[in-house]
Amino acid sequence: MPHTWSFDYFYSLPFWAALLAVAAVVRLAGGSPVLRGLALLATSNALLLAIPGFSAADLALVWAVSGVALASARTLSRSAPGSSRARRVVVVGSVVAILAFLALFKYRFLQGLLLGPFAQVLAPRASSGVVNPLVLVGVSYFSFKAIHVVVETYRGTLGRVEALAFLNYMTFFPAFISGPINRFGDFSEQLASASPALGADLRAGGERIVHGLFKKVVLVPLVMPYLLTNQARPLDQATLLDVATGLYAYALYFFFDFAGYTDLAIGGARIIGIRLPENFRQPFFQKNIRDLWTNWHMTLTSWLVDYVYWPTVRALRNLEYLRTRPVLLSVIGMNVTFVSCGIWHGEAPHFVLWGAYHGLGISVLNVYQRQKKRIRAPRIQRWFASRYSRWLGTFATFNFFAAGLALFVLDLGQIRALLRALVG
Repeated sequence: MPHTWSFDYFYSLPFWAALLAVAAVVRLAGGSPVLRGLALLATSNALLLAIPGFSAADLALVWAVSGVALASARTLSRSAPGSSRARRVVVVGSVVAILAFLALFKYRFLQGLLLGPFAQVLAPRASSGVVNPLVLVGVSYFSFKAIHVVVETYRGTLGRVEALAFLNYMTFFPAFISGPINRFGDFSEQLASASPALGADLRAGGERIVHGLFKKVVLVPLVMPYLLTNQARPLDQATLLDVATGLYAYALYFFFDFAGYTDLAIGGARIIGIRLPENFRQPFFQKNIRDLWTNWHMTLTSWLVDYVYWPTVRALRNLEYLRTRPVLLSVIGMNVTFVSCGIWHGEAPHFVLWGAYHGLGISVLNVYQRQKKRIRAPRIQRWFASRYSRWLGTFATFNFFAAGLALFVLDLGQIRALLRALVG
């Protein structure tokens, strides 16, 4: 693909011109689901090749993963839902294969371990001559979408997975890079139905795009100078005020940046005629850390709950000791889920610590809320139900989340330097 066919997603006029062209082509295809699906598939794949650093070979890998997932879903849909050994082999084998593919492109140590000298051939070299890691744009998201379709077909909640709808689902360009992680059933139903009214979609989509650009172009630059790692004073000389300011700035930065991106993805998809799910719903106004996560990166959180938390809890529920201790069972499931979330974000140990930090926080909250229900004193119960209690909970929740960002943005050496500065 010529280098000229490359532009920044959501931040360049060529992208918006291409998006409007896609919307026109898809809508002009009329009421035929097949024509609309073919038009969207062709234009989406063409626009994926415009992502900087994304090549035809990368697109072929996306199609390969899609082919594995589609073949597995088709195989599972041909047999009745149940727990037969053959069905379990298909679903476990395909999920493990997709996760292995995801891990290969996410974790550099695996690339060195499995590819060895071939990594120098497969991976591009930096200007310094150092071999860069293998990178595949969007792999964290389209892999999870593929797993979703395979598992739900195994569970019997999806019927026959149509190839055209599934390939569109996997390569839909507005949500390809960083989500939201939409569900296949909703996407395929929209693709099969007639396009909504153009005027309503343009108004709603345009409004979300304006909101997203305001967050990304105006608000993000305002907080960037205050980020903990952007401050003039080095970490080993940071004061408590520096740390608090830097972590608060990071909390706002991540929200404005990611929520802004989500607005752009949702708005762009809406112009084409596809509604993507919401990803953020006032997370910093929630009264506890569990509610914050229910409203922060909602599509990832719900995916982890469906495909990590509940399978873990159901598997451990077979143990008599845990079956009679539901709180402990939930605590274990929640910690497994958030450690998995940390590993999903990166291979460095500090991501694991960040996941364990939030898993521990929600575990403590679960135990606290269970004990709180046992208190019968009317005055204390009135306090729990008061707005002052909620305000205090919201304040504590935001600070807990912001403090945890130190584990997310700093490696272990930086964390040690920061602790030495604060303690010494």
